[in-house]
Amino acid sequence: MKTLLEEWSDGVPSPLAKAVEAKRQRGVPIVDLITANPHEHGIEFPADRLEQIMIEATRAARIYRPDPRGQLAAREAVAAYHGGVAPDQVVLTCGTSMAYWYVFRLLARPGGNVLCPTPTYPLFDDLARAAGLNVRSYHLSRGPGGAWHIDTEEVEFQITPRTVALVIVSPHNPTGQVASASELARVAEIATRHRLPVVFDEVFREFLHTAAEVPRPGSYSLPFAITLNGVSKMFALPQLKAGWMVVEGSDSVLVNKFLTALEYLSDTFLPVNEMVQAALPRLLSPRGFSEVARLAAMYRQRMESLIQAWRAHGIPVAMPDGGVYAIVPLP
Repeated sequence: MKTLLEEWSDGVPSPLAKAVEAKRQRGVPIVDLITANPHEHGIEFPADRLEQIMIEATRAARIYRPDPRGQLAAREAVAAYHGGVAPDQVVLTCGTSMAYWYVFRLLARPGGNVLCPTPTYPLFDDLARAAGLNVRSYHLSRGPGGAWHIDTEEVEFQITPRTVALVIVSPHNPTGQVASASELARVAEIATRHRLPVVFDEVFREFLHTAAEVPRPGSYSLPFAITLNGVSKMFALPQLKAGWMVVEGSDSVLVNKFLTALEYLSDTFLPVNEMVQAALPRLLSPRGFSEVARLAAMYRQRMESLIQAWRAHGIPVAMPDGGVYAIVPLP
């Protein structure tokens, strides 16, 4: 196996990157249809409110007393948002990508793999590789009318003795599929039988279109589940780099063991900015969530306009359950 230095140092751009750069050099306007940066689409948290939050947070964090799991007030705010968990089950991170790396690194073993959905978020391969793992894929199924769902038989078929975790993304990126209660119940059965942790990514949870809710793995009898979320998508604040992990499950010994190891790993870096931590209770407040509701309405209106425009041209684009992307079928 190559080292990361050998893999990542060639600097050779992909054919797509080369084509895009060539058009930029010629001055051709380029519309990026897959960028995840909300600011490039005019979706922003109000600047005046953010300024006030950060002023208050700076005052609150003027004395440095680090906690490897994250400051208690911030973890209390996350626990209240999540519901049904204690602050000690919450660990703060510099965004969801770091949370993934924490999980993958703690679970990694030689030759191990993590089972991820496809279509998928392209960063999974690099995060897993950086943690010493490989990605193994299970394919989402597309039914009549363009609706996507988790094929649980496919999930179980792809599990190997080297699989260390199962990743569920709901709402899924990019299909917008929300894992149903029945799908999660079946996933819980499979994960329990194979003794696999479930990593549940809900970063688009607040942006729903056809789904009424997003069921969480904590509602099912899973021995061990880790839920990931953060402020980048929810509040359109990717610049804050703030996320969290909620660790829960019926196997209290395993949950506590993981939390202890996670605290040790986090204490090695203490990466989360103290002012950002102090801002979390102010964001995860009724006033903060009024802004989330405004952003959700904006995303929904744009999604409806997008779907109507495609359908007006005879292209049958299905309304996603949630998220910020729509899948356009190619002829």
